[in-house]
Amino acid sequence: MRIVKVILTFFVLLISCQSPKDKAKDEEKFSWNAGISAPKYYPAAPSVEFSYQGKGVAGASTGAGDGWGTISGGFTGGDVFKPVPDSVFVSWKCGVDHFLYKGGFKLPRKKILALFNKGTKDPYTGQHEEYSTIVAGTAPGGNVTIWMKSGSKITEIAKFKAENKGIYNEGSKEQQKIMDEIYKSREFINSETNVFRYFHGVPYKIWETGEKEYNYDIGFSSEDYLIKPEITTFYAKDGSWYQAGGTSNFENIDWNIFKYKENNNIIKKQKLPIQILAEWEKDSVYYSTNIVFPQEFEKIFVKSYVLNDTKQYFDRIVIGVKRGGSYGMIWIEGKGKRKSIMNFKVFKAKMNEMGTYIGGGYSIPKGFVFPKWKKGKEPLSKPDVDYWQEQ
Repeated sequence: MRIVKVILTFFVLLISCQSPKDKAKDEEKFSWNAGISAPKYYPAAPSVEFSYQGKGVAGASTGAGDGWGTISGGFTGGDVFKPVPDSVFVSWKCGVDHFLYKGGFKLPRKKILALFNKGTKDPYTGQHEEYSTIVAGTAPGGNVTIWMKSGSKITEIAKFKAENKGIYNEGSKEQQKIMDEIYKSREFINSETNVFRYFHGVPYKIWETGEKEYNYDIGFSSEDYLIKPEITTFYAKDGSWYQAGGTSNFENIDWNIFKYKENNNIIKKQKLPIQILAEWEKDSVYYSTNIVFPQEFEKIFVKSYVLNDTKQYFDRIVIGVKRGGSYGMIWIEGKGKRKSIMNFKVFKAKMNEMGTYIGGGYSIPKGFVFPKWKKGKEPLSKPDVDYWQEQ
């Protein structure tokens, strides 16, 4: 009996010495918060609640539109260590088609639990990271994507389709009138949001199927070696985006001599751009140009070619600035091959009322077709935008 008591005492002490985190893990509880997301230039006003066995465990609510997969701020409910949810309810007002969407869905709890237990590896440091946020993304057409996020790592969990509840009202007739006037105003029509949709439309299908990712890096080349890139922003079709800042994030590409770099550690798996905001300075003048890519760019980039009887693929996108700095070109590279994509004009940056630089103009490729508005309350209005088209 004395031995049994000693063993029992040992186990009691062992349990009591467990950290709150370890205790919670034994109960399948983890430290996580709820997040919400909407595509860049396709904003929403969502509300999300995650539940377990019919009881809400975390939620968030705010306006969103910073980028697909990018978390917007809001409030989060629940304890520090929460159960892994088994369902989610999402409701949002879509700022694109002006519809109200709602839907409740079952979540793949075993998959979420496995990811919480396993964690992930930071792609930049290689250190072990734990998932800390479950994000609900809401997009036009009632499309919902659920992710788990850990630092810069985001993992897709599920996709759903919410029910369209019809066109929502902004409140009273007076409030509705004010909002209608805002949407029809030149300020909104000429806003970055409306201009982006004017060039790219509303890609409903992409939020249903998801955007593919490809292994590639970014290169920069200056024909006269006088220009170096500054912060460059890459926009994908689904409303996600990423940036490369300064020369450290670019491969330095020679304009005249083609050299392919083997074992390139700057290559990453990422979505292809449909538009680039390229910025640099020359002779104390700041330049800022939106480069709209050809609509068939993905088909061009993924098409294989043969080199020495071996199938090869492109894995680099290069921004090149021609001598003098007034024009440039986009090309792609792979082992033993360089292919021209388009030429573009370089625009001087404009300054807004806040005293900050904004894009000076848009360059579009030959054969570019402006998309048509397929769904929604109002047709797209043509903005007053400077653009140059390749001939």
